[in-house]
Amino acid sequence: MGKLKVYLHISLLFFTLSALSGVWMRLFSLYPNNLVPYTNVLHGHSHLAILGWAFLGLFVISLTLFWSTLKRRKQAIAICAALAITSLIMFVAFLTQGYAVFSIVMSTLHILIEYWAALFIFREIKCRDASKVATLWIKGALITLIISSLGPFSLGYISANGLKDSPLFDMAIYFYLHFQYNGWLTLGLIGCFALILCRQNIPFHHTWLKRGFMVYFLSLFPGLVLSILWMDGTGKLAEMTAAIGSVGQWIGVIFVLTAFRKSWKSLYEQYSKLVANSLVITFLLFVIKSTMELGLISPTLSVLVYDTRNVIIGYLHLTLLGFISVFILSQFIMLNWVRTNQTTIVGFVLFIVGFTINELLLFIQSLIGWLELGSLPFYLEGLCFASLLLLIGILVLWTSFFKHKHSPV
Repeated sequence: MGKLKVYLHISLLFFTLSALSGVWMRLFSLYPNNLVPYTNVLHGHSHLAILGWAFLGLFVISLTLFWSTLKRRKQAIAICAALAITSLIMFVAFLTQGYAVFSIVMSTLHILIEYWAALFIFREIKCRDASKVATLWIKGALITLIISSLGPFSLGYISANGLKDSPLFDMAIYFYLHFQYNGWLTLGLIGCFALILCRQNIPFHHTWLKRGFMVYFLSLFPGLVLSILWMDGTGKLAEMTAAIGSVGQWIGVIFVLTAFRKSWKSLYEQYSKLVANSLVITFLLFVIKSTMELGLISPTLSVLVYDTRNVIIGYLHLTLLGFISVFILSQFIMLNWVRTNQTTIVGFVLFIVGFTINELLLFIQSLIGWLELGSLPFYLEGLCFASLLLLIGILVLWTSFFKHKHSPV
């Protein structure tokens, strides 16, 4: 378990580097410089957040759940090492050259390692007597992970045919993001959460969770159309398809909440208030995120949203920095990688406060822009302050992981 802990810390290192690059980008607005192009930092930040922090974090959670009976431990550590090394080199490549040959090669290599990781997880859950509904969510996560890779691979073909500035290029990116955060990360984290509950004998409604999976998973595919309603000439059929996907995903979320309804009493009894409250925040953000997606059913609103950069950034941060990251951190604590103490609480509070300020500033400024009322006073300074709080919160949380000497359970 000691070797696995190394990669837990590496995932937190990537989380810290993502936050640090976020601060770097906010400082561009206040202190412009040409040391490293803004777009290079942006690409490095986004790729490391998804492929470094979130991917490795979820993989470490899944390995922790299987570790006590895991026979192919050397292979598991080899996958972790490959993911870590590739992610770090990819991050440096994006910083130094942006989207160019080396960064594209490393991104492609990461996808191939993802296939390896997916096959490894599939083999492990296939030969185990685990909760059927939990493994259903994890298998769905692996399917969407593989599907998501079609997006980056198509970018090469699109660029080679001189279509980099066409809507197809943006569509490929949205395709990838949709199946990554709505698919792989969401499905995988819910599946792992259900496995943790089973391990701790915490009750939940298996039938409702299975229904939630079926509705949510099937709705992911028409839900993809939500990402392209901003295009001209999408038509009524696309609008209807997007509506089916969006409403279906929202219903799936409600089914998931219903499934875990009777788990909360045991969660508050068996875990600290920090863990239970962080899970409340996680599922609250899950509902907010899905409800926001319902608004995109309106073609007029969807065009307005996709034309407003702050709304897109706010939504992505709500999903990845809020829902996904808080869910990962919660499960780290549930698996006893760290225990709740004063340091953990302070770090988490700083993180949540920074996240909340960031989201409020982004969405309020977007609303003011739509109403043509100018801009918020000290808006850029506020975003910079929020990003600093996030970074400090992550660093404080990370130190609490170093203090903890007990083995995960």
